[in-house]
Parts: sequence; C-alpha cells; structure tokens
Amino acid sequence: MEKRAPLEKVCVADTVIQACLAHAFTTEQEEVMGLLLGEVTVHHGCSTTVAVSSETVKVATTVSPAISTGAKSFGGNVNAPTPTPTSTSTVRKRANVWGAWILQRSVRRADRVEIAPEMLASASDEAEHYTKQVGHHTRVIGWYHSHPRITSYPSQVDLRSQDSYQQMESGWVGLIFSVFYSDATNRNSVSVHCFQTGPGETHEKVEIEIVPVGSMPLKSLPPCEVTHRLLHVFRSEVNAAVELVRRRCKDAPDAMWRRFRPKRSLTIHSGEVDRQP
Repeated sequence: MEKRAPLEKVCVADTVIQACLAHAFTTEQEEVMGLLLGEVTVHHGCSTTVAVSSETVKVATTVSPAISTGAKSFGGNVNAPTPTPTSTSTVRKRANVWGAWILQRSVRRADRVEIAPEMLASASDEAEHYTKQVGHHTRVIGWYHSHPRITSYPSQVDLRSQDSYQQMESGWVGLIFSVFYSDATNRNSVSVHCFQTGPGETHEKVEIEIVPVGSMPLKSLPPCEVTHRLLHVFRSEVNAAVELVRRRCKDAPDAMWRRFRPKRSLTIHSGEVDRQP
C-alpha cells in the first residue's frame, strides 16, 4: 500500500529552484533536464515513514510529521510507540528536495529529453555524496526539465516518461520550468509546475512549496556545485556540437576551397598585368 501511495506535496529548497532556473536559462532552443535529490516520506494517520531504497524508518509524531536522523529528530519523539495504521487510513507521500544534479542531454531534440542509464548511476553517486555532506540519507527522487517558449504544463511525452519513473517510485517528483515564455500581452513570465501521472496517463497537479534550504531536516547545508557542473555540461555540449558539425561537413572545407578559389592569378609588373591560367 505504501509503495503505490500518491504524492501529496513537495517541498523544494530555494537553492534548488535557483539551480534549476540557472540551468533552464542556458538555452532558448532546446529542453534541458536534471535529477532531484532528497527524500520521500510516507504519511498515514499520525505516523511518518521515511521511504528509502532498502529499509524504512518509522517515527511517531504528536502534531506534525517528523523526520528522524538517528541521533537527532525534528519535531518528534523517537522513543514514543509507533501507531499502527488501520486499513482505512489514507496513505500519502510527501517529498523534500534539497539537491539537483544537472544532466547532459542524451537526445538532441528540441521537444524532449531522456535520462540515460549512466546518468542515473552518476546521480546515485552524487546522492551518496550529499548524504555525507548533509548528514541525512539522500537519494534520487525526481526529475526536472525546461519548457522554453511554452507553458509549464506537461506534454503526453512528459506524462509517459513520468509514469515510467513512478513504476519504480510512486512518489517520484516531476518539475517543469517554463522560461522565455511570452503571453498574449508580450509579457515574459517564468513558472514552475509540479506534476505526476495519474491513471490512464492523465495529468495530476501536485502542491509545491518553495522553502529556505535551512528549514530542511539537514545537519549541514548541501554542497553548492551548480556552477562547476554547468561548466562541465557546457564543455561536453560544445565538444559534441563541434564533432557533429565535423561529421556533417566531412570534406566541406576542401569542397569550399575548390569552389571559391580564384581561377586565374594576376601578376603586376610595372603597370602591366600578366594573366596566368
């Protein structure tokens, strides 16, 4: 039951929003994407379960759900008994996002992005790095991508992609950043949309709250490596673009020289012009 529980709310750190927007504003012609790092918690009645890949840790709360970090808990009593949820209780999932992993596009198309398996592996390694840095278990829990010049609502391709990710984790977060978009009054706007895929590949909007990163249940602030990662992606993108041009042009430089080189050379000797074939 917990595995298939729907996502109720997403809290995103303000630093993550800034990083995602910085990435989205890098190009106006193509979509960009990345992965989201954080945790997904399961809520039923007055208890909270921190959903992790191999185990779950339950923490009882009195007023609001609490998240345990082992030695220190936030808002709850670790030693209190954990209520057993009844079969009629509503089970919901919530997500806390405190990190973003910028990815290089594996599909060079303007209207879609895809996640390559090796990118997921690199993001998992980054999640382990985050766990050591912030002192709280971190894993890959969602993805984001940009919609340049269009609204932030997901396309059918987005919904199908999101649905495939939800097969692994029903609390998988989907964020879309609309940039370079002008409405009917020619006013530029930037928006962020949180969504999931419902039954029959339907669109389901999810509540999103942008919070200060300091309010996240972390022992220390997440590492700030967005600029370094963006530069790394830019270098890879430029190298890939140059290689693409080389493959398409092949012998183009030699062909251009043969086409535009002068057919005759002119030699000037004391006012006289000699034409040479």
